[in-house]
Parts: sequence; structure tokens; C-alpha cells
Amino acid sequence: MFVPGTPISEAAWNTALQDSGLRIEDGRLEGTTLPAAPEAMFVPQDGEFAKAFSFGTVSADVLAELEAAPGALVILWPIDLDQGRSHLVTAVECLRDAGAIAVRLEQSKLGWDVHRWIELFASDDPSQWHRGAVAFLGGKGTVQSCGMHLFSRPDVQIEAGEQAFAQILNIYQLAEDPVLRSGHTFAPDAETPRRVMERWPDVGYPADHPCHNPYGVWRLGAAGGTARSVGKLEPVFMPTLHALLAAAEEKAARPLTERDVLALRDAGTCITMEPRDAQTLERTRGYADLNPELIWEQWQLVR
Repeated sequence: MFVPGTPISEAAWNTALQDSGLRIEDGRLEGTTLPAAPEAMFVPQDGEFAKAFSFGTVSADVLAELEAAPGALVILWPIDLDQGRSHLVTAVECLRDAGAIAVRLEQSKLGWDVHRWIELFASDDPSQWHRGAVAFLGGKGTVQSCGMHLFSRPDVQIEAGEQAFAQILNIYQLAEDPVLRSGHTFAPDAETPRRVMERWPDVGYPADHPCHNPYGVWRLGAAGGTARSVGKLEPVFMPTLHALLAAAEEKAARPLTERDVLALRDAGTCITMEPRDAQTLERTRGYADLNPELIWEQWQLVR
């Protein structure tokens, strides 16, 4: 999180926070109710603060405040926005009272003035969380959401002009936390033609970029698609196919061939799990594995 404010230094932030129970100490924000204290550091104004929020989500008056802000806090929260939302809202309320002007989530680059940010995430309505955290980006004939990894969920990619459909699927993921699998279909209502879902790695950003979604992207097919039959259990590779192929390619010191990749998949250790258990394991691990049925095509994307 990027939090510009009126305090002129880390010491000034601590003075302003002294009645809140929060304090920046040894590079961490101490005193929160989070499982672990988040990393926090003060950065001085670099002339780009207003530009970082200049996407129509804050007013001209707030942009002027950001232009004049002496610095900001950069905070790395060790928890996802779904599980830790109430803790984050409480902490941001303290930061607001200490002089915070606005908050930007670096995983989607979406920022709001601090009052609006609190309003969005203090709500019990998942559509408000989605509004606050998830942006949509256009590509070559497609549109893709960006920011669902803040909630440990995949983003959605769909043909241009169908953003509303993708938005509904995202909010459904937040509200119901369903177990979705490649081959399933989705539609927002009975009258809308269903679309087949296939999960692919996110290649919109490099793997080390904040906007990269390690849980992948649901690619939605054309309207009217038919669901594929999927087994009752989910195959789970241990180690993951991603880790297995990466280690094999490093050892070989050359790109793996398709024959290499298929052979490693076929020799890999795999167990079957209930889909909900597999989903929980994936979130604990922090990333989605490659689809064994599309292993060659997906490996070409991630390598």
C-alpha cells in the first residue's frame, strides 16, 4: 500500500500515531492486530504523488493535497485483503487520523482518497471491495481484470466489450467463494448464454511485478459454450509442475523440449484431493500450478 500523508518524516508519523497504538519501529508497523507486523517505510515526495492517483478516482482538491504532501508510507501487509480486511480498515483509520491523504493498492495501482478507501472496504458488500481494488485493462481484442490476487483469487479475461460479464464473475468469486475448475461454465443469470472457463497463467506482467496474479486468469470462451466433464477429484502435483519443470530446465541448462515436459509430467508425483481442499492448498502455497492437460502450452507462457 502507498499512503501519502502530511507528516514530514517517520518520526512525525510516529508522533501523529501516538494516540492510536500504532508505531513504526525497525522498519515495521507495530501495534496492529495483524498476525505479523507489516513492513513500513517512509519515502519522501518525488514529484509523482499526484500522478500516481491521476486516474479519475480522486478529486482535483485531493490531487492538489497529494502534490503538496511531503512524503508517504509504503506498507507491505503480510495478509490478503479477504482475510485481513477488517484489520486493514482499522489500521487505515488510524493512518487517516494521523494525516494520511490517500491509499493506493500497488497490486492494481488503484487509489482513492483515504475516506473513500475506508468507505469501500468497511462495507459488507463485495461489489464495493471489487470497486476499490480491481481495475480493468484492455488488450488485443480482450479486457482483463487486475487485482483479484489481493483476495487470493484468479482474475478474468474476456473479449472486449464484455467487461460487465467479467466483473460479475469476479464479484461472484468474492461473495460466494465457489470452487471453480477449468471446463466449468458461468453465466450471471439464466437468460445469458454461458461461457466456458479455462484457467491460464497470468502473462500480463512479469512474475515479480506487483500486478502479476500468481493465481492465474480465467479465460472465458465465446457465448454459448458447453461445459466439459471434469472428475470429482482434483489432481495435485507435489512438487508442483511449475517447480518441477523450472528445476529440470535449470539443471539441463537449456530449454526443455515438449517431449521433456510431457515426460516430467507423466513421471511426477500426483495425488487427488477434494476440489475445495485443493483450493485451500493453492492459497496456502501462494500460486496456482500449471494445468497438466495443457502443460506444454502453459509452460511456454510462464518460462
